[in-house]
Amino acid sequence: MRTKILIGCAIILAIYTSGVIGYRLGRVRTMGALFQLEIGTEMASLSTDLKVAELLKTNQKEKAEELLENLIDVRVSSLGIQAANREFEPIRGKIIDSIHKAKNYRQQYTSPTHKINENQKSGVEAAFRL
Repeated sequence: MRTKILIGCAIILAIYTSGVIGYRLGRVRTMGALFQLEIGTEMASLSTDLKVAELLKTNQKEKAEELLENLIDVRVSSLGIQAANREFEPIRGKIIDSIHKAKNYRQQYTSPTHKINENQKSGVEAAFRL
């Protein structure tokens, strides 16, 4: 009887220990993946900033504006999807405020040359309706 109790305790301890180790390992891996994602985003933003700066330095203002307008479309569409995600509920108001800023910009500075990409049009329009 005593050995059964010891074996039971050992099994419970092993399960508990594996759970703690799994949690910590998963947390470390998840944080690493999130940091890599953040670094990737920063590198993409830097690349975009450099391209816009280059276009402005070479007096290609229209191309720089169009690039920025396209990036606004991508971000608005993405934020519109994230606003509907339950995980982002605590910051949903801030997401919608950001979308409204983009909408107000578009209304104030309507560009006759900018056309929303057909693949993003429904996402952008849906986000602007939030």
